[in-house]
Amino acid sequence: MFTSAQDFAAFNQTNLDKVVRLSSIVLSGAERMASLQLELSRKLLADNAQAVKSLSELKDPKALAEFQSSQAQPAIDQSLSVARNLYDAAVQTQNELTAFFEDQVAESNQVVLVSLDKLTKNAPAGTDVAVNALKTMISTSSAAFDNVSKTAKKMGSDFAEASVEAAASTAKATSAAAERKKPVVAG
Repeated sequence: MFTSAQDFAAFNQTNLDKVVRLSSIVLSGAERMASLQLELSRKLLADNAQAVKSLSELKDPKALAEFQSSQAQPAIDQSLSVARNLYDAAVQTQNELTAFFEDQVAESNQVVLVSLDKLTKNAPAGTDVAVNALKTMISTSSAAFDNVSKTAKKMGSDFAEASVEAAASTAKATSAAAERKKPVVAG
């Protein structure tokens, strides 16, 4: 496989670069998620402190009912925002990983094609038909992989987007229905 120490060193360096790139992608994704979690924790802490302060200032049951209903929509909106941010971070990491693995598949196919070219030069007469058939098969399977990959990305993205939109619509409709059915508290 290797004709010299330089080929071996180049191979090792290439693989090290791949490992570093993959690690970077994974760590960036973890960093995005951790950052979102910390941001959410700070916001929840501040919101809870404000809610406790507001509760301690309430004087009657009517004010309590109004306070409760005023807290519902912001909580729903915040939950949807958090879900959307987590989804976006996950999609970004997934896209980076997918691109990385697609690059690896393309590179592997190229290595196989180069190896087949070398094999053809040293092979007995008449084997070029079989080698050309293998090359065609590799090219065809590579194109099929690309098409399937693109279709899967599109379908996954469309499905996830539709799910997020449906959840947002359902939450808003539920909140609106709850708002219309708000009980009247005698004061």
